[in-house]
Amino acid sequence: MSFEPTEFEWRQPKATERAYELTSGEKEFGRLRFEKSSGSLASGSTGNHNWTFKRSGFLSPRVTVRESGSEIDLASFVPTWTGSGWLQFSSGKRYHLRSTNFWSTEWSFEDESGNRVVSLTGPHGLFKHGGHAAVASSFTGQPETLVMLLLIWYLTVLMNEDASAVAVIATVG
Repeated sequence: MSFEPTEFEWRQPKATERAYELTSGEKEFGRLRFEKSSGSLASGSTGNHNWTFKRSGFLSPRVTVRESGSEIDLASFVPTWTGSGWLQFSSGKRYHLRSTNFWSTEWSFEDESGNRVVSLTGPHGLFKHGGHAAVASSFTGQPETLVMLLLIWYLTVLMNEDASAVAVIATVG
């Protein structure tokens, strides 16, 4: 399951759709698409790998990752109130998501030894969102890396949508 690129760009082709493309150079590497204009169910793919991502719970939120068509969780992410949290795969492997700067515009998944696996800068853009993702070369052969590459963007999109909703409520309310 090794892959060659380690530098990627997330981009939103149409501002009116919650759909994103993951590219490396000029080549499309993956996709993430939210199923509805609001809600948290999304499907993601890289090559011939397909997953679903779904946030559930309010007081005790979590995000589950499943292979498409499966009812069994492949992984589960449990966030803290700051957005960081732990991702645990059914294999038992765990990764910590944390913000790497003050403004929370840079995030990374790290293994339990503190080694950065996948990092993301962004999103940026006013109407169309985009971001830069990187994978540590020593982790390109790990089966969990592809999931983390999609999940880090999924989580960032949700955090930004939640922050926008709170800003609107605070302004109007």
